[in-house]
Amino acid sequence: KTKTPIMETPMSIQVVPKSVLRDQQATRVDEALRNVSGIARGRNGDREFIVRGFENYSFYRDGFPFISQWTTNTQELANIERVEVLKGPGSLLYGRAEPGGIINFVTKQPLSTPYYSLEQQFGSFNWYRTAIDATGPLTADNTFDYRLNFAYQTNDSFREFGDHERIFVAPALRWNIGPRTYTTLQVEYSNISDTGLNYIPAIGNRPASVSRKRQLGEP
Repeated sequence: KTKTPIMETPMSIQVVPKSVLRDQQATRVDEALRNVSGIARGRNGDREFIVRGFENYSFYRDGFPFISQWTTNTQELANIERVEVLKGPGSLLYGRAEPGGIINFVTKQPLSTPYYSLEQQFGSFNWYRTAIDATGPLTADNTFDYRLNFAYQTNDSFREFGDHERIFVAPALRWNIGPRTYTTLQVEYSNISDTGLNYIPAIGNRPASVSRKRQLGEP
């Protein structure tokens, strides 16, 4: 929460900046964190990560912890400016956290300079994603600034019952009270429809011989 350069901070910190997220067209947390050493994706995809050997289910946002239920919740990157990772037991200085480290998401803030962006992505298995980012002043004297991030994603899967849909809306309003004082109101709405991935059972000491597209769970 300070402006101390990373080189002068006596902790191991890595940052995935906005330019990297944009160049890689990252849409999932695991795609962003693949750039950070010492982190591995857990068995629950972008809901769980192994940081220096410790399982990590909870994340930080703008320097503050927020509750994350790893079975249902995932962080959307549509309104994320950059991702910061503090490794090692120094993470315990910032509240209840695993000694492996903490993952902090820095959100996009309202700007006084107008900016508008529309992105459309396509992928395999009918993967489509639309993202909108708009920001600028609401008043002529820049007393109030706004930002709106929207993302809609839908896709199928190579497995049965693999339909997936994600809707995300994040409006933000900033009140510039003075030259050094401002307050920001942020709201997020996320609706994720996903089918859980059931594992293939073992027969003896080997996985059951079934098709790779077979889904053994409920549709």
